[in-house]
Amino acid sequence: MHDFIVKLSHKIDSSVRYQKIKSFFRSLLEDINYPYKKYFDAFMIMLIVLSIAILILSKTGKVPEWLVEFDLYFVTAIFAVEYLLRLWISHDIHKYLVASASDTSSSERYWAVLRSKLRYMISLPALIDLIAIFPKFRILRLLKLYHYMHGASSLFNALLKKRFEFVFLGYMLLGVTFTFGSIFYLLEFGINQALGSYLDAIYWALVTISTVGYGDITPVTELGKIVSMFGIIFGIAMISFVTSVMVSAFSERFSELRNQDSINHVHKMHNVVIINGYGHLGTTIAKKLKIQKNYEPVIIEDDESKANKAQQDGYQVIHADGSSAKMVKTLYERENIRAMLTLSSSDINNIYFILNAKSIQSDSVVYARMNQVELRPQYEATKVDGLVEPYDVIDTRAFHYLKKHSEEEKKSISFFGYTHKSDHICKMLKEEGIEVTIYEIGNESYEAAKDDGFTNVILIDKKNSETPDIKDGIAVCAMNDEALNVYYSITLRANGFKDEIVALSDTKEDNRKLLLAGVSKIFDMYDESASQFVEMIDNNVKRVER
Repeated sequence: MHDFIVKLSHKIDSSVRYQKIKSFFRSLLEDINYPYKKYFDAFMIMLIVLSIAILILSKTGKVPEWLVEFDLYFVTAIFAVEYLLRLWISHDIHKYLVASASDTSSSERYWAVLRSKLRYMISLPALIDLIAIFPKFRILRLLKLYHYMHGASSLFNALLKKRFEFVFLGYMLLGVTFTFGSIFYLLEFGINQALGSYLDAIYWALVTISTVGYGDITPVTELGKIVSMFGIIFGIAMISFVTSVMVSAFSERFSELRNQDSINHVHKMHNVVIINGYGHLGTTIAKKLKIQKNYEPVIIEDDESKANKAQQDGYQVIHADGSSAKMVKTLYERENIRAMLTLSSSDINNIYFILNAKSIQSDSVVYARMNQVELRPQYEATKVDGLVEPYDVIDTRAFHYLKKHSEEEKKSISFFGYTHKSDHICKMLKEEGIEVTIYEIGNESYEAAKDDGFTNVILIDKKNSETPDIKDGIAVCAMNDEALNVYYSITLRANGFKDEIVALSDTKEDNRKLLLAGVSKIFDMYDESASQFVEMIDNNVKRVER
């Protein structure tokens, strides 16, 4: 017998037809994204409503006999078949038997198989399905709506996640009810005419603790009234506890439902670009894509305030951690994603996002923001499709701009600030033989410029309000503090500087102030980097379409 069961399990496991049939019913009954499930759910909801309507109307005797028989036989048969199907798809017994075919203890193996099925049969949804089959308990078919109304099942699942809290509450309610009921019974029995038994005392305690207070049983002794007051106080505290637990559970689940709804919307969109992170760079890229109208940006953001801002800006938002493998897998169910961008200021998060996306969809197109140049080998090891180092982008463009104007117009170049914004540009200009003058207010940066071989380095006294007397050439404002860049720009203009002032900006909010202060051209780190990201997306799409 054992050999026959093992052979049968192998045959079932290798049967493509069997697997397809089981997969079909599993998707039909459990997969909310399966196209035909919504029709099946609508049909089952209609049967439940019809069955309950027939049950209610039959009490009046005005329902045709054939309709009652339709409910008793046809509807009952449908629910019975559904129960058997759910029992069938709950576990793949044949896979377990095939995997454990070499085990010596066959009785233990069969008991494990039986235990897995029994575990499903005694679960609450399965018990409801079983009881609802019988016509005598037709009213319980209303509880089967749990299967077919995704919102209701989601809320039920949310409550299940708080089962520890509810079990604790149940024990607490049981203990408090019997404690107060027993005290009330000892104090009032034989004195209170409305109290006829111990069950009456328990009933009174439950009604009092729940703060319902029907008034059919009330205390008549002084001590009984004091016990009632304490019972009401305990009741209010317990209701507050239940409310907080339920609000917490529903809040978490509503967030998941919103994300699922957002993902469903993404599946209906075309030429989607996923943007992981809605900081300054993500905001700039999303705006460029929106203006271009060739792609539809979708934002993934874990920070609630940033997610809300993205929604206010009119984008489709998924409020979740971008490293969620389940979410990425769901997003790629439709072939409508052109590229994914990960723009976190943390290289670790970006690398993890790339690995996650590539492991799920090997041909996915992922571009990343690289914050530390030293980590380029690690990025390249992830097979990322493209990297943008924001400061490198602005350095390259600003360098070519300054070099061109210096060579063509023979203009001198003065830098206000030897910082992470400008040190690389200064070095590149020096390599080209272009002399630069550097003005610094910090001793550390001043010494760094000297150590790097620059001779025209001037330390500005912060206590002295006077600004260097520069009348012509190109002035480059590259201080770390954007307020200082605004100050030096407006001061240069006030002192009669007529030539060009260039600003290197990494704080988009201050660009407007810089323009008002007299800056001629701004090299915006975010704008330049965003343009490069969009350019990479365009180039990849053109390459694929060829």
